[in-house]
Amino acid sequence: MGRLGPPAGVGSTGAILRTAAELYRRRAGPLVLIAVIFLVPNALLGVLERRAAESSAGSGPDSPLLADGGAAGASADGGAADGGGSDAGPSAASPSPGSPAGKDGAPGEDLFAGINARDAFESLVWLFIGSLFTSMLAAAVAREAGLAVAGRDPAPLRSVGYGFAHVLGLGFLGILAAAWSLVLLLLAAPVFMVLSLLERVLSTGVVSALAVLLAIPVALVFTTLASLGIPVFVLEGRRGMGALIRVWLLARGEVRHVFATALVLLLVGVTASGLAKALETVTGEGVAPVLAVGVLVAPFAALVAFFLYLDLRARKERVTLATVQDDLSRNAP
Repeated sequence: MGRLGPPAGVGSTGAILRTAAELYRRRAGPLVLIAVIFLVPNALLGVLERRAAESSAGSGPDSPLLADGGAAGASADGGAADGGGSDAGPSAASPSPGSPAGKDGAPGEDLFAGINARDAFESLVWLFIGSLFTSMLAAAVAREAGLAVAGRDPAPLRSVGYGFAHVLGLGFLGILAAAWSLVLLLLAAPVFMVLSLLERVLSTGVVSALAVLLAIPVALVFTTLASLGIPVFVLEGRRGMGALIRVWLLARGEVRHVFATALVLLLVGVTASGLAKALETVTGEGVAPVLAVGVLVAPFAALVAFFLYLDLRARKERVTLATVQDDLSRNAP
């Protein structure tokens, strides 16, 4: 069998995109089925999250804290700051003098104002659950792509079973990828604090644009680790930190190529999100547009990540169709 890599049509970012698009066209049915199986329950959980958030926000003025503590108690957790009205008194409209946000000009005020620990924790939990479904979808698509490369027939239900069977390992891999990205973000925290201060002094959108530009490398690192770690997990059976170390070894010396393709993945995600919001505005529906866009876009993004992984692996070592077949057999569901 011939090598996989540039001779097989994967090499540049453009070639990887074309290869992914061609496979998507040939196996659209199984891939869309996989996306539906994982994204429909994810969408239902999103509806539950939204209703829980709305219920929590709607019960703010009638909470026991407000009943027992009055308007002054409301200012302690910020619950009446946006809807308390004139009857809440001056204390509900202005922060406590001893609070960090009460010091005018504090650099961290814009970053941390309005953050509620409970809400932040709940958001993280929902985000983690959503990322689990996305990771399982990507793993199932990676198996389907491996089957296609190896010349085997589609097996979407077995690939879905593989995703569910390895949910814990995929979740741990996602946590590790997020942890590495968080380390980079924390290292850049002083820069963001300075930009926050400049934003208050200069009152210009240029500073916000600079902050976004600085966040892009962190987003690219996370996209690279999370997206490439899953094909490593699926085909090579590497888990946790071993999978991320393997990604680093494969990407070493190919940084521009990797980040160019990762940037495409990032742009695909941002574009899909924008399209979903535009459809939501036009149709007035909150769930259906997001679900429809996700079902169509998520498999393609996972295929791009798979072929980027395969290309990087072919650049470092000899990869044949027999190699892929052996990987699939060794890590069968």
